[in-house]
Amino acid sequence: MGQAERVLQNFAVRNGKGRVTLKLRRTPGSPGSPGAETPSPGLFMLATHAVLRCRTMVLMYVWYACSLVYYGLTMNASEDKGNRYLSVAMYGLVELPAYPLCIYFINKSWSGRRKSLAGFLILAGLCCLLSMAVPVQSGSVASGSSLALLGKLMVSAAFNIVYVYTSELYPTIIRNAGLGVCSMSCRVGGILAPFVPSLKVLHASMPFTVFCLIGVTAGALGLLLPETLNKPVAETLEELSAPAYQRILETQVHLLEEEHLSKRKGSGSK
Repeated sequence: MGQAERVLQNFAVRNGKGRVTLKLRRTPGSPGSPGAETPSPGLFMLATHAVLRCRTMVLMYVWYACSLVYYGLTMNASEDKGNRYLSVAMYGLVELPAYPLCIYFINKSWSGRRKSLAGFLILAGLCCLLSMAVPVQSGSVASGSSLALLGKLMVSAAFNIVYVYTSELYPTIIRNAGLGVCSMSCRVGGILAPFVPSLKVLHASMPFTVFCLIGVTAGALGLLLPETLNKPVAETLEELSAPAYQRILETQVHLLEEEHLSKRKGSGSK
Protein backbone atom coordinates (compact mmCIF):
# COMPACT_ATOMS: atom_id res chain seq x y z
CA MET A 1 0.00 0.00 0.00
CA GLY A 2 2.79 2.40 0.85
CA GLN A 3 4.55 1.82 -2.46
CA ALA A 4 1.31 2.40 -4.38
CA GLU A 5 0.74 5.67 -2.52
CA ARG A 6 4.24 6.85 -3.38
CA VAL A 7 3.72 6.01 -7.06
CA LEU A 8 0.44 7.97 -7.16
CA GLN A 9 2.06 10.92 -5.42
CA ASN A 10 4.82 10.85 -8.02
CA PHE A 11 2.18 10.91 -10.77
CA ALA A 12 0.56 13.97 -9.17
CA VAL A 13 3.89 15.81 -9.06
CA ARG A 14 4.62 15.05 -12.71
CA ASN A 15 1.12 16.21 -13.72
CA GLY A 16 1.66 19.55 -11.99
CA LYS A 17 -0.66 18.89 -9.02
CA GLY A 18 2.03 19.33 -6.43
CA ARG A 19 2.72 17.09 -3.47
CA VAL A 20 -0.71 15.80 -2.42
CA THR A 21 -1.55 13.79 0.68
CA LEU A 22 -2.96 10.45 -0.39
CA LYS A 23 -4.14 7.54 1.69
CA LEU A 24 -5.33 4.35 0.01
CA ARG A 25 -7.65 1.90 1.69
CA ARG A 26 -8.49 -1.68 0.87
CA THR A 27 -11.94 -2.56 -0.42
CA PRO A 28 -13.91 -5.14 1.60
CA GLY A 29 -13.18 -8.64 0.41
CA SER A 30 -9.95 -7.78 -1.38
CA PRO A 31 -6.87 -9.89 -0.66
CA GLY A 32 -5.08 -8.69 2.44
CA SER A 33 -8.00 -6.70 3.85
CA PRO A 34 -9.22 -7.42 7.40
CA GLY A 35 -11.75 -10.22 7.48
CA ALA A 36 -11.05 -11.32 3.92
CA GLU A 37 -10.99 -15.03 3.24
CA THR A 38 -7.65 -16.37 2.16
CA PRO A 39 -8.84 -18.96 -0.39
CA SER A 40 -9.84 -17.46 -3.73
CA PRO A 41 -13.24 -18.30 -5.27
CA GLY A 42 -13.18 -21.54 -7.21
CA LEU A 43 -14.95 -22.83 -10.28
CA PHE A 44 -18.09 -23.73 -8.33
CA MET A 45 -18.63 -20.06 -7.51
CA LEU A 46 -19.83 -19.60 -11.09
CA ALA A 47 -22.78 -21.87 -10.28
CA THR A 48 -23.48 -20.84 -6.70
CA HIS A 49 -23.30 -17.04 -7.05
CA ALA A 50 -26.61 -15.72 -8.42
CA VAL A 51 -25.19 -12.96 -10.63
CA LEU A 52 -22.31 -15.06 -11.93
CA ARG A 53 -24.60 -18.01 -12.62
CA CYS A 54 -26.89 -15.93 -14.83
CA ARG A 55 -24.00 -14.32 -16.70
CA THR A 56 -22.18 -17.62 -17.18
CA MET A 57 -25.22 -19.37 -18.64
CA VAL A 58 -25.85 -16.57 -21.13
CA LEU A 59 -22.18 -16.22 -22.07
CA MET A 60 -21.74 -19.96 -22.54
CA TYR A 61 -24.57 -19.99 -25.07
CA VAL A 62 -23.26 -16.86 -26.81
CA TRP A 63 -19.78 -18.37 -27.15
CA TYR A 64 -21.31 -21.63 -28.35
CA ALA A 65 -23.39 -19.78 -30.96
CA CYS A 66 -20.45 -17.72 -32.21
CA SER A 67 -18.30 -20.80 -32.68
CA LEU A 68 -21.03 -22.91 -34.30
CA VAL A 69 -22.13 -20.24 -36.79
CA TYR A 70 -18.57 -19.08 -37.50
CA TYR A 71 -17.09 -22.49 -38.27
CA GLY A 72 -20.33 -23.81 -39.76
CA LEU A 73 -20.46 -21.07 -42.38
CA THR A 74 -16.77 -21.58 -43.15
CA MET A 75 -17.18 -25.30 -43.69
CA ASN A 76 -20.33 -24.76 -45.70
CA ALA A 77 -18.33 -22.70 -48.21
CA SER A 78 -17.21 -25.87 -49.99
CA GLU A 79 -20.85 -26.64 -50.77
CA ASP A 80 -21.33 -23.48 -52.85
CA LYS A 81 -21.53 -23.66 -56.61
CA GLY A 82 -18.67 -22.34 -58.67
CA ASN A 83 -14.98 -22.24 -57.87
CA ARG A 84 -14.52 -23.97 -54.51
CA TYR A 85 -11.13 -22.42 -53.83
CA LEU A 86 -12.44 -18.91 -54.52
CA SER A 87 -15.39 -19.49 -52.17
CA VAL A 88 -13.15 -20.62 -49.31
CA ALA A 89 -10.81 -17.66 -49.91
CA MET A 90 -13.74 -15.21 -49.86
CA TYR A 91 -15.00 -16.65 -46.56
CA GLY A 92 -11.57 -15.92 -45.11
CA LEU A 93 -11.09 -12.44 -46.59
CA VAL A 94 -14.50 -11.27 -45.44
CA GLU A 95 -13.25 -11.36 -41.85
CA LEU A 96 -10.83 -8.47 -42.42
CA PRO A 97 -13.48 -5.69 -42.32
CA ALA A 98 -14.88 -7.21 -39.11
CA TYR A 99 -11.97 -5.95 -36.99
CA PRO A 100 -12.33 -2.19 -37.63
CA LEU A 101 -16.11 -2.60 -37.63
CA CYS A 102 -16.30 -4.03 -34.12
CA ILE A 103 -13.65 -1.60 -32.82
CA TYR A 104 -15.77 1.31 -34.02
CA PHE A 105 -19.08 0.12 -32.57
CA ILE A 106 -17.98 -1.14 -29.14
CA ASN A 107 -16.51 2.26 -28.23
CA LYS A 108 -19.62 4.28 -29.08
CA SER A 109 -21.97 5.26 -26.26
CA TRP A 110 -25.09 4.52 -28.34
CA SER A 111 -24.02 0.95 -29.08
CA GLY A 112 -21.42 -0.23 -26.57
CA ARG A 113 -20.49 -3.85 -25.99
CA ARG A 114 -23.94 -5.27 -25.31
CA LYS A 115 -25.87 -3.82 -28.24
CA SER A 116 -22.99 -4.39 -30.66
CA LEU A 117 -22.70 -8.06 -29.73
CA ALA A 118 -26.45 -8.63 -29.89
CA GLY A 119 -26.80 -6.67 -33.12
CA PHE A 120 -24.06 -8.54 -34.96
CA LEU A 121 -25.40 -11.93 -33.88
CA ILE A 122 -28.97 -11.09 -34.88
CA LEU A 123 -27.81 -9.70 -38.23
CA ALA A 124 -25.77 -12.85 -38.83
CA GLY A 125 -28.87 -14.97 -38.19
CA LEU A 126 -31.01 -12.81 -40.47
CA CYS A 127 -28.43 -13.04 -43.26
CA CYS A 128 -28.56 -16.83 -42.98
CA LEU A 129 -32.36 -16.65 -43.11
CA LEU A 130 -32.38 -14.47 -46.22
CA SER A 131 -29.79 -16.64 -47.95
CA MET A 132 -32.36 -19.44 -48.05
CA ALA A 133 -34.87 -17.26 -49.89
CA VAL A 134 -32.41 -15.88 -52.46
CA PRO A 135 -31.17 -18.36 -55.07
CA VAL A 136 -27.45 -19.01 -55.41
CA GLN A 137 -26.26 -17.30 -58.60
CA SER A 138 -22.60 -17.06 -59.48
CA GLY A 139 -21.54 -13.54 -60.41
CA SER A 140 -24.56 -11.85 -58.86
CA VAL A 141 -24.17 -9.45 -55.95
CA ALA A 142 -27.57 -10.15 -54.37
CA SER A 143 -27.25 -13.91 -54.18
CA GLY A 144 -27.42 -16.51 -51.46
CA SER A 145 -23.64 -16.79 -51.37
CA SER A 146 -23.24 -13.03 -50.87
CA LEU A 147 -25.68 -13.06 -47.96
CA ALA A 148 -23.83 -16.01 -46.44
CA LEU A 149 -20.59 -14.00 -46.74
CA LEU A 150 -22.28 -11.06 -45.04
CA GLY A 151 -23.41 -13.40 -42.25
CA LYS A 152 -19.81 -14.59 -41.84
CA LEU A 153 -18.73 -10.95 -41.54
CA MET A 154 -21.31 -10.28 -38.83
CA VAL A 155 -20.48 -13.36 -36.75
CA SER A 156 -16.74 -12.63 -37.07
CA ALA A 157 -17.32 -9.19 -35.54
CA ALA A 158 -19.42 -10.74 -32.76
CA PHE A 159 -16.68 -13.30 -32.08
CA ASN A 160 -14.15 -10.50 -31.60
CA ILE A 161 -16.44 -8.55 -29.27
CA VAL A 162 -17.30 -11.48 -27.02
CA TYR A 163 -13.67 -11.87 -25.90
CA VAL A 164 -13.52 -8.27 -24.67
CA TYR A 165 -17.05 -8.28 -23.27
CA THR A 166 -16.61 -11.49 -21.28
CA SER A 167 -13.40 -10.23 -19.66
CA GLU A 168 -15.22 -7.12 -18.44
CA LEU A 169 -18.24 -8.99 -17.08
CA TYR A 170 -16.29 -11.22 -14.68
CA PRO A 171 -14.56 -9.92 -11.54
CA THR A 172 -10.80 -10.05 -11.46
CA ILE A 173 -10.58 -12.82 -8.86
CA ILE A 174 -12.64 -15.26 -10.95
CA ARG A 175 -12.07 -14.02 -14.50
CA ASN A 176 -9.80 -16.91 -15.49
CA ALA A 177 -12.38 -19.47 -14.43
CA GLY A 178 -15.17 -17.65 -16.28
CA LEU A 179 -13.18 -17.37 -19.48
CA GLY A 180 -12.20 -21.03 -19.22
CA VAL A 181 -15.81 -22.20 -18.94
CA CYS A 182 -16.90 -19.98 -21.84
CA SER A 183 -14.00 -21.22 -23.94
CA MET A 184 -15.03 -24.81 -23.21
CA SER A 185 -18.54 -24.04 -24.47
CA CYS A 186 -16.99 -22.46 -27.54
CA ARG A 187 -15.09 -25.66 -28.32
CA VAL A 188 -18.32 -27.65 -28.12
CA GLY A 189 -19.76 -25.42 -30.84
CA GLY A 190 -16.65 -25.97 -32.93
CA ILE A 191 -16.97 -29.74 -32.55
CA LEU A 192 -20.61 -29.73 -33.68
CA ALA A 193 -20.08 -27.25 -36.54
CA PRO A 194 -18.88 -29.81 -39.16
CA PHE A 195 -22.07 -31.82 -38.74
CA VAL A 196 -24.44 -28.93 -39.50
CA PRO A 197 -23.77 -28.75 -43.29
CA SER A 198 -24.53 -32.47 -43.51
CA LEU A 199 -28.12 -31.70 -42.48
CA LYS A 200 -28.79 -30.99 -46.14
CA VAL A 201 -29.78 -34.63 -46.49
CA LEU A 202 -32.94 -33.73 -44.57
CA HIS A 203 -33.64 -30.47 -46.40
CA ALA A 204 -31.52 -28.09 -48.46
CA SER A 205 -32.28 -25.16 -46.14
CA MET A 206 -31.70 -27.02 -42.87
CA PRO A 207 -28.09 -25.83 -42.21
CA PHE A 208 -28.94 -22.14 -42.63
CA THR A 209 -32.08 -22.62 -40.56
CA VAL A 210 -29.92 -23.88 -37.69
CA PHE A 211 -27.48 -20.97 -38.10
CA CYS A 212 -30.37 -18.48 -38.16
CA LEU A 213 -32.08 -19.79 -35.03
CA ILE A 214 -28.88 -20.05 -33.01
CA GLY A 215 -27.63 -16.60 -34.07
CA VAL A 216 -30.90 -14.79 -33.36
CA THR A 217 -31.48 -16.49 -30.00
CA ALA A 218 -27.90 -15.81 -28.87
CA GLY A 219 -28.26 -12.14 -29.81
CA ALA A 220 -31.54 -11.86 -27.92
CA LEU A 221 -30.04 -13.48 -24.83
CA GLY A 222 -27.04 -11.15 -25.05
CA LEU A 223 -29.36 -8.21 -24.37
CA LEU A 224 -29.89 -9.60 -20.86
CA LEU A 225 -26.28 -8.83 -19.96
CA PRO A 226 -25.27 -5.45 -18.46
CA GLU A 227 -23.35 -2.82 -20.38
CA THR A 228 -19.67 -2.41 -19.43
CA LEU A 229 -18.61 0.53 -21.60
CA ASN A 230 -16.91 3.31 -19.57
CA LYS A 231 -17.66 1.46 -16.32
CA PRO A 232 -15.10 0.13 -13.82
CA VAL A 233 -14.39 -3.58 -13.95
CA ALA A 234 -15.36 -5.40 -10.76
CA GLU A 235 -12.45 -6.74 -8.74
CA THR A 236 -14.30 -8.71 -6.04
CA LEU A 237 -17.60 -10.57 -5.83
CA GLU A 238 -19.01 -7.94 -3.48
CA GLU A 239 -18.71 -5.27 -6.16
CA LEU A 240 -21.10 -7.11 -8.47
CA SER A 241 -24.08 -6.07 -6.35
CA ALA A 242 -22.83 -2.50 -5.81
CA PRO A 243 -23.52 0.34 -8.27
CA ALA A 244 -20.98 0.43 -11.05
CA TYR A 245 -20.15 4.06 -10.42
CA GLN A 246 -19.69 3.75 -6.66
CA ARG A 247 -15.93 3.18 -6.72
CA ILE A 248 -15.37 6.06 -9.13
CA LEU A 249 -17.39 8.48 -7.00
CA GLU A 250 -15.64 7.39 -3.81
CA THR A 251 -12.25 7.94 -5.43
CA GLN A 252 -13.21 11.38 -6.73
CA VAL A 253 -14.63 12.49 -3.38
CA HIS A 254 -11.56 11.20 -1.56
CA LEU A 255 -9.21 13.10 -3.89
CA LEU A 256 -11.28 16.30 -3.58
CA GLU A 257 -11.14 16.06 0.22
CA GLU A 258 -7.38 15.63 0.15
CA GLU A 259 -6.99 18.56 -2.26
CA HIS A 260 -9.19 20.77 -0.07
CA LEU A 261 -7.17 19.89 3.03
CA SER A 262 -3.89 20.60 1.28
CA LYS A 263 -5.18 24.04 0.17
CA ARG A 264 -6.29 24.86 3.69
CA LYS A 265 -2.91 23.89 5.09
CA GLY A 266 -1.22 26.04 2.44
CA SER A 267 -3.37 29.08 3.26
CA GLY A 268 -2.85 28.55 7.01
CA SER A 269 0.90 28.52 6.68
CA LYS A 270 0.79 31.88 4.92
